[in-house]
Amino acid sequence: MDHYSLWSERYESCRDRIFDDLRNYKLQIDRIRDRISDKGLILPLKLSKKGINARMCFVDGGEGIRELLGAAIYFIRASGLILDKNLRGGDEFIRDLDMNILDYDEYTKERVELLRGAMEFDVALRCVEERDPEYLFMDGSLYVNARKRPIECDEYPIYRKKFVRLLKLCKKNSVHVLGVSEDSKSRLFSNYLAIKYDIKFPRFMTDSCILRILGGDEMYRTVEFTPQSRFESDDKLTSTLIASFPTVYVQPTHLSNPLRVDVPDWERDFDKIISLVVQLSRGSKQYGYPLPLYLAHLDARIGKKQADWCARQLIHHISKKDIDLYNTILHETRRGLRPRS
Repeated sequence: MDHYSLWSERYESCRDRIFDDLRNYKLQIDRIRDRISDKGLILPLKLSKKGINARMCFVDGGEGIRELLGAAIYFIRASGLILDKNLRGGDEFIRDLDMNILDYDEYTKERVELLRGAMEFDVALRCVEERDPEYLFMDGSLYVNARKRPIECDEYPIYRKKFVRLLKLCKKNSVHVLGVSEDSKSRLFSNYLAIKYDIKFPRFMTDSCILRILGGDEMYRTVEFTPQSRFESDDKLTSTLIASFPTVYVQPTHLSNPLRVDVPDWERDFDKIISLVVQLSRGSKQYGYPLPLYLAHLDARIGKKQADWCARQLIHHISKKDIDLYNTILHETRRGLRPRS
């Protein structure tokens, strides 16, 4: 049987089964909707018409990895965008960049993510120390950063210490620090609802699915909830800092995906922060994400061509200095030599 005949036959035999499975999912969704629709989980957004005069900082990072024989070249970058009406031009970037090699193992990607996260915290620390912002927006969830699963490597304790140092400094300087993320696979809200209302959610129901059931395409925020961790039974970050992270989902525009916003438990102006996130997301219209944070993301992003060019230049430089080293590790992988389709 040729390729297209096989494809057509399998499609004919599988499409009704797929339809039945999806219809079963819908029945489960309807049952869940009946149980949670009257719990008051969705609240209207309070939109502010006041201008934003606060000094704010927005931090994000980017990474790139190029696999070699037994090693990986990595590139990490972090950018902090300062918005301040008193600055000439109104904005300023604080940046950092690094590149190096790691021995290749099963945790290489996670180790590079830890290095990138540590650099983001470094840039955020510089922003707080040098520019004293009122608000610090971090791309990604503070809760996820605090509960990141430990792995046996030198990078993890460095990452952890810098994150704790950042939280301590923000608390000491009265800086409102918050995490903003758009995670369609998260189950923090469903876990909270399952515990509070004794509901067993189907495995396919993520937070995004539940919020779509409850809020649809309307602009809304959820009630505040505090996620529980599977990896730690308490909220100890270190012996000198204990924190949990109250969380709210926000849908700032009619066409956007919900944003997860979380803050440390000492924050007392969460409602004001939510209003600020909504205001900053208006400029992106359909995107529904704080526009300055997206600009920091674009500034920190490492493009594929940029990483490829830098890796080639680095390999070429080392091959001229030590050809034996080049032939041992810094050599093209078989994947790189595959014919292009």
